Amino acid sequence: MKHLTENNETYLSHMLFALKISVHLFFRSFSFLFHAFCPFVNIPETLTLSATCKLINKWEKLSQERKKNQ
Repeated sequence: MKHLTENNETYLSHMLFALKISVHLFFRSFSFLFHAFCPFVNIPETLTLSATCKLINKWEKLSQERKKNQ
């Protein structure tokens, strides 16, 4: 597959990476949804918008590094 080749990944490594991102974002999304209805409940520091942005930037760097290592 062209996408896997371009990203220097196997099917399994790509699937695991995508699943990891999906699960992280699912739980973060759920915490924001819960906070929307219960604003008196604080979001844990590890699930804040700032922490989420840092994590997404980290994933992007990992993705770019894979392309460089071809």
